[in-house]
Amino acid sequence: MKTRNLILGMLLVFGVAMSSCKKDEDSGNPIASSGKISLKYAGTSWNASLAVQAINTNGVINVTGSDSEARQASVLLMNVTAPGTYQIAAASGNQLRWTEGLNPDQTYSANGIVGSGSITVTEISDSSIKGTFAFEGYSTSGATKSITDGVFEGSF
Repeated sequence: MKTRNLILGMLLVFGVAMSSCKKDEDSGNPIASSGKISLKYAGTSWNASLAVQAINTNGVINVTGSDSEARQASVLLMNVTAPGTYQIAAASGNQLRWTEGLNPDQTYSANGIVGSGSITVTEISDSSIKGTFAFEGYSTSGATKSITDGVFEGSF
């Protein structure tokens, strides 16, 4: 009898616990973009048509944009507080990345270890950033891709 009451009690507690859990409703609407990113590669113009997100946390600014075909561009700046031109160098921590698809070999980076390039910040405040970029990126297989006419804009 005690075992039966114990099992019934546990089932009751479990049932109450499960019924009190509520799944968050998903409106199906994507998060609104807070900026833009565009660039040229191999003579082709591209812009982030799906989403652009920007963050500024503890001196790290990242503006990343993507489209519906798994292409993505990212601008990463470290400790930048004023307009100017910033090089991609090992000591800077600044990075640029272009991804053309889902295969790891389709990501081209300039990060101070591989690749080269620069980021020009034209406007920066506590709530937004704007600028341009260009770089020669390297994939994991050593292939290179030249990215030109990059433009970024983000709100934090």
